Amino acid sequence: MDADDPHRAEAVPQGERVTVNLTGKAVQSLQRLQELTGYNKTDCINRALIIANEVENMSRESGAVYWRETPDSDLMLVRFV
Repeated sequence: MDADDPHRAEAVPQGERVTVNLTGKAVQSLQRLQELTGYNKTDCINRALIIANEVENMSRESGAVYWRETPDSDLMLVRFV
């Protein structure tokens, strides 16, 4: 396949090992996510990064992020700073 071929599938990057220093609040959030989901730390962090990327893309493009606390409550626009 030609590298300029628009039908060429994008290559998925290989995994990468990184070291992070988490704040106390991030540690608590990670522990809570593990309890809620049953996932290990790596899976929780991977999912959080993927979701954060999607949220950033939506908020920077023409999209928006809304939150509803309960099924009966009003929608609230969420802004990330």
